[in-house]
Amino acid sequence: MSAREPLPRWLGLGAWLGPVLFFALGPVAVLLLRSVWALGGDALSAFSGEAGAFVNTLVISLGASVFAFALGAPLSLLLFRTDLPLRGTFAVLFMLPSAIPPFIWGMGWISLASPRAGYLNRLLGEGTLDIYGPGGIAFVMGLSGLPLVLLAGAAALRRVDPALEEAARVCGASPVRALLAATIPLTMPSLLSGAVMVFLMAVSAFGVPYILGVSATPPTRVLTTRIYELVLLGGEGSLARAVVLSTALLLLTPLALWATWALGRSGRVRLSAGKGVSPRLFPLGRARLPATLAAGAVGVLLVLLPLGAVALTSIQRSFGATLAWESLTLRHWSGVLFEARTLQAMGRSLLLATGAGLLVCAFGLASAVLQRQFRRLGAGIEALAVWPYAVPGTVLAIALLIAFSRDLRFILFDRIALVLALSHTPWLLLIAYAAKYLALGTRNTSEALAQIDPSLAEAARVSGAGPLRAFIDAPLPLLRPALFAAFVLAFLSCATEITMSVLLVPAGSQVLGTLLFELQSYADPAAASVLACAFVALVLLGQGLLSLVQRRAAEVR
Repeated sequence: MSAREPLPRWLGLGAWLGPVLFFALGPVAVLLLRSVWALGGDALSAFSGEAGAFVNTLVISLGASVFAFALGAPLSLLLFRTDLPLRGTFAVLFMLPSAIPPFIWGMGWISLASPRAGYLNRLLGEGTLDIYGPGGIAFVMGLSGLPLVLLAGAAALRRVDPALEEAARVCGASPVRALLAATIPLTMPSLLSGAVMVFLMAVSAFGVPYILGVSATPPTRVLTTRIYELVLLGGEGSLARAVVLSTALLLLTPLALWATWALGRSGRVRLSAGKGVSPRLFPLGRARLPATLAAGAVGVLLVLLPLGAVALTSIQRSFGATLAWESLTLRHWSGVLFEARTLQAMGRSLLLATGAGLLVCAFGLASAVLQRQFRRLGAGIEALAVWPYAVPGTVLAIALLIAFSRDLRFILFDRIALVLALSHTPWLLLIAYAAKYLALGTRNTSEALAQIDPSLAEAARVSGAGPLRAFIDAPLPLLRPALFAAFVLAFLSCATEITMSVLLVPAGSQVLGTLLFELQSYADPAAASVLACAFVALVLLGQGLLSLVQRRAAEVR
């Protein structure tokens, strides 16, 4: 221990590191140990028996990433590199799938393309479109992951030096030729990196594969849905097979992250010293009107139409009923929103989401401060905080179930006994939420703290304030917008979460995510659509509030 790093700093590091290791990384380590222990038995034969689910997972995830890349690459060029009218509006429209849970997009496309009752099939003929099966799952997950490719493309286009295109133009290349030869090759690694993230998102998905795969003919099962079925079956044998499948699912995560890192390194663009990035927008000329109409048609078809279908289903007497004024009603809205179990699930979800948001902000702020204090350990601290976000929700839930399936007893000084009983309690779900979305607090506060001059806290210390008082008076007020953004993002993610909630919610109780899953899968799709509309309204309200706060913070700066 050096003089520059006194004891309180190390105590703070231990106070942060202990809960993160015990509740976030420890359960995953226990899962891996259980899997290694199972390898001595019939784990390999158990995995071979589930090879179909593994192959389906890979095929569907590859299909989703290919669809997102094929649509996102030209859209990113069109929205962020050309003089397309209404570029800002189209950008917001195509970013919307990232804000709304994929499960709701799956519900929308069931309403549109269900073979018998879908609205499009009523126009085109029964059975013309069939959203169920591997193709439908890949399509919906690719649509949900489209913003990942768009964001990667936008970031890459901002980094490309416009002098490269200008040099190509000086050498005699046409504007199109200069764009194809200079800009697109440099943005391609970033676009592929976004596609890899779509692959990882599709691998981790549970809700969409369940509602579109289990009801398919024949049923399409992936790793996440098989794990869910095995957990429902219960028994030691089923749980052991679920552990093996969870480990296989977990191993896909570092492979995808390594591919993203490698593509990011190959696509890194270094600007010349002193060069500003202000690329000239590519003129569409006569193609402006057709391009605008094409972008609008794609946005309406892929984004607005599914949301409209969910809203229409919510006011039908029953899903599949003949479309007529007589069949429209608001009884589902009053019946669902004011039902006792809905109010109970809403209250439980709001409490858990609020608690998880506060934990995410607190531990995220602590990790940002520790990264500044321990610069040599900064990368490791950030990795520990961010890594659980990359772990599939199904795997994290199974890991927590196994690690805390029994009460843990701690004896202190041979006199005091502490019992940690988390199994079948809402506390386990709260821990899962906080661990999963800790990265939101860490990234937001770390980036904000890096922009604050350390001399502010040093000036407060010189004036006689202690370390804590100096931090509260100087940096903390400047971090409030970042902390608020982290809280809102974590709150919305937890309030609309389905995968971990389905596996960890205590028996006899529900949260909004499990209620939506139950209504859509087993009960009444029309009632589920009411809850989905409430989800969309909550997300849009939260995103609007977040944008307002960020805009005001930017004006203050």
